[in-house]
Amino acid sequence: MTEEMTSTQAPNRSGTDGASPARSKTPRATKSARAAKAPPPSKADEIVDALKAASKDKEIEFERLVAALEEAIATAARKVYKVREMAARFDPATGELTAWTPYRIVEKKTKPEPAPGEAGPVDPDDVPLGQMAAAPAPAVEPEKELRLPWIELLPEEVPALLEGELAGQSWTIVTDPDGAATPVPPDAARVGDEIRLFRSTEGLGRIAAQSAKQVLYQKVREAERDNIYNEYHPKLGELITGTVKRFERGDMIVDLGRTEAVIPREHQSRAERYTQGERVRGVIVDVHKNPKGAQVVMSRTASELLIELIKLEVPEIYDGTVVVRGCVRQPGERAKVAVSSRERDVDPVGACVGMRGARVQAIMRELRGERIDIIQYSDDLVTFAQSALSPAKITRVSVNPPDEDEEPEIGPDGQPLPPVPVLECIVEEDQLSLAIGKRGQNVRLAAALVGARIEIKGEQAVKAEVAQALQRMLLASQRRATPLTELEGLDESVVSSLEGAGVVTVGDLLEAASGDDEEAAGRLAASGLSDEDREEIVEQIREYEASPPPSEEEDAAPDEEAPEEGEGDVAQEASAAEGAPGEGAAEAAAEETEGEAGETGSPDRTEAPES
Repeated sequence: MTEEMTSTQAPNRSGTDGASPARSKTPRATKSARAAKAPPPSKADEIVDALKAASKDKEIEFERLVAALEEAIATAARKVYKVREMAARFDPATGELTAWTPYRIVEKKTKPEPAPGEAGPVDPDDVPLGQMAAAPAPAVEPEKELRLPWIELLPEEVPALLEGELAGQSWTIVTDPDGAATPVPPDAARVGDEIRLFRSTEGLGRIAAQSAKQVLYQKVREAERDNIYNEYHPKLGELITGTVKRFERGDMIVDLGRTEAVIPREHQSRAERYTQGERVRGVIVDVHKNPKGAQVVMSRTASELLIELIKLEVPEIYDGTVVVRGCVRQPGERAKVAVSSRERDVDPVGACVGMRGARVQAIMRELRGERIDIIQYSDDLVTFAQSALSPAKITRVSVNPPDEDEEPEIGPDGQPLPPVPVLECIVEEDQLSLAIGKRGQNVRLAAALVGARIEIKGEQAVKAEVAQALQRMLLASQRRATPLTELEGLDESVVSSLEGAGVVTVGDLLEAASGDDEEAAGRLAASGLSDEDREEIVEQIREYEASPPPSEEEDAAPDEEAPEEGEGDVAQEASAAEGAPGEGAAEAAAEETEGEAGETGSPDRTEAPES
């Protein structure tokens, strides 16, 4: 009897009843057999593999990509079903993708329903003749409209919804919708539960798919920008290196590898020129999340750049032995750095300058020839100011309190700056132009480094001021002793009344008018003059006391026509706010003197003397 073939037995294709010898399977045949038995990949597997590949390539968390996919599917479902309240869920384990419209059971609705009489706008055709339609309610702006991710439902409205709108459709009721989402029977529904009306995600259409693609791309871009922000924001003020990629409207775009950075025009030094493909260093000054433009902003003009370069060149600063106490720059031209040492055996200035100026010269080459002055910091304001004004030699420094009557300066943020002390620095005439510097660079940088207003004056100018002050004091004492009868322009009757009351000289009248001496004030009141007469004569006496001496009035015109030779004979003041005079002769003298003295950072630098 012939044995019947079962469904699991393969038919004998050799055409013979006898058993044919089994052929040995090659490795290639075995591999093909295993591939034929493997199930074909499903769409869910393709989605999971694509998300994993994107997560690895873009360095974005897999969970964040899943959330972006869910948001994209929900957006596509809103386009198809015309329902704003839509949610979606993707299960990476099973590959199941579901979308639903949520109905949240609440005790009281957040969005009040219109009253029966306010059902909606009235059609003008339905208004009877002779009557006017009511004014329509003002439209609510879309930005101010309250939007909820679900449809609110009262408990008494649940049976009507299940038996009416949801009849014959796929739905379920879950408790803890934001957590485990455990299904419950309809009779166990309570406040806080959610009714989910499931929607099909197949065949959403081309427009919906395009919307989902845009949403997914936007979410991925947001994730990338968040990663860049989280990576570079902790590095604010640090030194980074990139390659010049292109130029856009004066801004330099730098390639950092994963992203691009921008060096705005205001953060570029005028003394530097870069070409495409050249390596450039800079410090990070800002990192933002704006969707347009580069997120990382670099700077070549910030003081932090010089500090970071010094840290790279000076090991003593890197290990903390030498500390940078301050740094100010005029990018591309000059800079001043104040340093101090934590150990007495270590010279901070020498450590930063290096053997024969090797360290500071390396920094100058990086900054394209910017001159750098290394200054030793001091807690004494006078000593620090003398060092900051080097290579000029300061004779003496006097500290004056801030001028309260002067209007405060306005800072970059628009807020008034706190008042700072005023330092009056006296120098010799041959050091005047060197202390001011070319176009006031030296005094301006020194004032910013010290944190005070600096005024530079020559010895001759100070001597002239002292002589004038003594002359004014002598003249004032002489005028106060002048009798009232010798003054021209005074009424004789008024003078007689004052003499009768004991007010004889100019000093007696001014002392009585000030009110400091009660006895003198009483004599003035006993003169019998009216208030108007007293005020008039006192005003005349004050003008007489404040008038310049006749010699100064006569010599004023000749002095203006023929000034004395040498700028050192005139007092020259240079403050941090006003800068310094920029005459060509002074600039030439400054350049010549600075060239002879050498740079502060060089081995033959000239240091300011101690006070």
